[in-house]
Amino acid sequence: MLGAVFVVVCKKLLSSEVGAAPIWYADAIAIAYLYRSPVRDWPLLLAAYVAGNVVAGASINFGVDVALIYTCVGLTEILLAAALLRRFCPEEDRFDELRRWLRFTFFSAIVPPLASAGIGSAIASVRMDVPYASLVLPWYLADAIGILVLLPLALHCRPENLRAALGPALLGRFLAVSAVAIGSVFVLLEVALLPFVFVSLPLIWAATRLPVLQTLLLVFLTVTALVFRYVGVEAHPNPALMSGSLQPHTASLVLSIFVATLPAYAMALYTNIERNRNARIVEVESSFRAAVENSRIGMLLVSLEGRILQANRSFGEFLQYSSGELEGRSVFDITCREDRDSSRAFWRDFVSGRQQAPHLELRYLRRDGAVVWGHLSFCHARDVNGEPLYSVAQIEDIDWRKRSEASLMEAKERLQVTLSSIADAVIATDVQRHINFMNPVAEQMTGIGFEEARGQPIESVFHITRGRDGKPLDHAVAECLQRGEIVYGADGTVLHSRDGRTYDIKHSASPLKNERGALLGAVTVFQDVSESRQLIRQLSYKASHDDLTGLPNRDAFKRELLDAIDSVRGGDRCHSLAYIDLDRFKVVNDSAGHLAGDALLKKVSKYLRGLLRASDSVARLGGDEFGLLFRHCNAEQAKLRCEQLIRQIVSLRFPWNERIYDVGASVGITEINRHNDRLGDLLSQADVACYSAKHASRGTVMIYEREQSAAADQHREIIMASAIREALDERRLALCVQPIAATGNIVAINHYEVLVRMVDDYGSLILPAAFIPAAERYGLMPQIDRWVVDEVLVRRAAEVARAGLHFSLNISADALGDGSFQSHLIEVLEKTSIPLSRVGFEITETAVINQLENAGYFVARLREMGCKVALDDFGNGLSSFNYLKAFSVDFIKIDGSFVRQVESNFVDSIIVESIHQVAHRLGAQTIAEYVEDASTEARLRTIGVDLVQGYHIGRPKPLEALLSDGCEVKQLAVAASD
Repeated sequence: MLGAVFVVVCKKLLSSEVGAAPIWYADAIAIAYLYRSPVRDWPLLLAAYVAGNVVAGASINFGVDVALIYTCVGLTEILLAAALLRRFCPEEDRFDELRRWLRFTFFSAIVPPLASAGIGSAIASVRMDVPYASLVLPWYLADAIGILVLLPLALHCRPENLRAALGPALLGRFLAVSAVAIGSVFVLLEVALLPFVFVSLPLIWAATRLPVLQTLLLVFLTVTALVFRYVGVEAHPNPALMSGSLQPHTASLVLSIFVATLPAYAMALYTNIERNRNARIVEVESSFRAAVENSRIGMLLVSLEGRILQANRSFGEFLQYSSGELEGRSVFDITCREDRDSSRAFWRDFVSGRQQAPHLELRYLRRDGAVVWGHLSFCHARDVNGEPLYSVAQIEDIDWRKRSEASLMEAKERLQVTLSSIADAVIATDVQRHINFMNPVAEQMTGIGFEEARGQPIESVFHITRGRDGKPLDHAVAECLQRGEIVYGADGTVLHSRDGRTYDIKHSASPLKNERGALLGAVTVFQDVSESRQLIRQLSYKASHDDLTGLPNRDAFKRELLDAIDSVRGGDRCHSLAYIDLDRFKVVNDSAGHLAGDALLKKVSKYLRGLLRASDSVARLGGDEFGLLFRHCNAEQAKLRCEQLIRQIVSLRFPWNERIYDVGASVGITEINRHNDRLGDLLSQADVACYSAKHASRGTVMIYEREQSAAADQHREIIMASAIREALDERRLALCVQPIAATGNIVAINHYEVLVRMVDDYGSLILPAAFIPAAERYGLMPQIDRWVVDEVLVRRAAEVARAGLHFSLNISADALGDGSFQSHLIEVLEKTSIPLSRVGFEITETAVINQLENAGYFVARLREMGCKVALDDFGNGLSSFNYLKAFSVDFIKIDGSFVRQVESNFVDSIIVESIHQVAHRLGAQTIAEYVEDASTEARLRTIGVDLVQGYHIGRPKPLEALLSDGCEVKQLAVAASD
């Protein structure tokens, strides 16, 4: 649209009636659009331009074909100019430098118009039969002047420039200046009748007062107005226009008009360059002042005489002055007194040129009188001739650094003294493991002085091995530097000094790092631990060896056993473990004293070591017991070897105080194999086998066999004793009751006997015959009796009382002789809610025999409290009737061995009858045990026995079941049995 408008303007308004357009603006508009637009948009823009020109040409009576031909000629100029400008003038600031403006003019208004004028003139010459030379120059001038006048203005018409130019202030100035300038131009030409050269005067004046865009607009308006007014003139009052050859040549007149505006172009260019230069100067000056004022480093502008011209805020804060207080003062007044003379001399040398720009560390006086350190650097500000104007000084506050350096030096000195005074040896290295420090202790232990070792690899000074005769060890420093963390040396490290001495050491290497974590080196610290390691070795020996004999002790022997156990797992190997217990050692110890016993043990120990193989082990387990480990030896082979050992020990003679003593030995053996590989079981088996051998016959060897030996029986009792303890702890005991009825009427229950059972881990009941012997052997009966008493008389007392039961509890021989059990039972009887007339106790004949005195007193006490007492298993002893004289009882239970065959055996019948008669004479009732059938019960009834008990009367059943049945109060007692 703009191109079409300018086609009409240039052809209709600015041209003479018959002449060509003296100035052509349309191509300048097209060049501006192509220059600003991406290349991909050019086809559309060019098509629009061609269409606009053809339409405009047709509107002014141009033929379409003619308009199209000349428009295509113009495209040559447009495309060439746009391409050259985009290639060689990509900058937008073409009015900022003269060379840029000249380059822009060359590629826009010189080269492209030449191409367009040449082609267009040739076409016009052929069509109109006009000389070619007469067409080229006017065509070229019209295109070139149009581009020079309008293209810069079009390229400057950017939104930001237009907004600034159209501001109220600038717009008002532009209108005023433009009115004055254009008016002056026409006054000069119309009134003063001066030539075109005077037109430049008002335009130059306007160019000095307007921005570039407004100046370009003014030039465009002026040129357009002058062309409109004077081109094609026939006669004019101004003689300059009518004289010479200008009259018939429009191109020359337009050229004159354009040349008259060139000074305005030049002034606009110069003014813009100066404005930009001044703006940059102001910007630089402002930036410099802002940088000086806001710098965190103190900055001064100092005259060549040493006076402060300006000081920034940071320098004022450095010395606690305000900027105004420092201005005008000499820089030497604020310098520390000790540094003033050297500062003045240095300043004179610098100002005179004898000294280059210096860097000094000076002390300054703060306002409060304190001395602070600053790092001074300065340079001259010079004029265009290189002469110094003033100096710019920078003073950086380094007081903190100087104080830190002093502190570091003090800390370094303190560290050096500390490292030289400590008992540990210290060696420091760099990252290449070269030594850079050694303290005196390290020098003494390595046998090398620091000056000799400095810079040497640590491996050449610090020689370490594993043990005194072991292989050399890798240094912890290398690993420390590789991993970047503390590395501790191996145990057992030995340091070899240059002078041949060796030290047991403990050492470590630690990395040295800076604040960013970068490695600086490593520090090795080592201590002489020879004495402590010797002490540890002694303690370790004592911890694993017997003090008296020097043999390994029990703990060390267990470790040997564990190694042997590991070797048999998963294979067919076997070893043998033997326990040796000396016979008649107590005789020597008691008769000759402990010193003799100790000497005997030493001799036996030495003897045993001499009789064993190198692969075997012997240890003293305690007292006169020794442990032997026969490696790669089964039980039978070990038995043969142990029998030889016994013969050797028996043959041993031990003289002491003019007397000769001899000893023997008993040995228990168990085999270590893959089926028997638990340490606890093996120790227990060997101990039991030795115990069995000692009790079977002294001087014998017994092998532990799980199912066939007395040792195995003994071991089972030990295991059962352990199970009883666990059952007591976990309350896995249960109570059953068995009825005792009157003879002849077994339905009438007189009382019940309470029987104790043990419950195993699977909930099955274990009968008394299986666990009572072990409990008796290992002293657990008092605990069982106490549990039964507490269960019946305390915890279940209320239930038993409600049921109206009469019962009896068994008391073992051990419990009968235990004073604490008796006291506890009496206390429980005094507190129980059960009437004591319903409570009875059974005491075995064996208990009476072993505890006759205690039994008599205790039975009497129980009967005084109202309890019933029965003498159990009566008839077993040869003097059974004799014990009845010692105390009175309420019941006598005839031993079951006489009752079982009372019907068929005449002697048993006579014994039962005798016991019954004696009991009745003493006021006691008789109870027959083990009544298994009716015929036995009938015979006992014939004899006159009062009460009977056995499977014929009733089998034992749980106490809970009896209590849940709701027994009648008339049922009498329940008897308790272990």
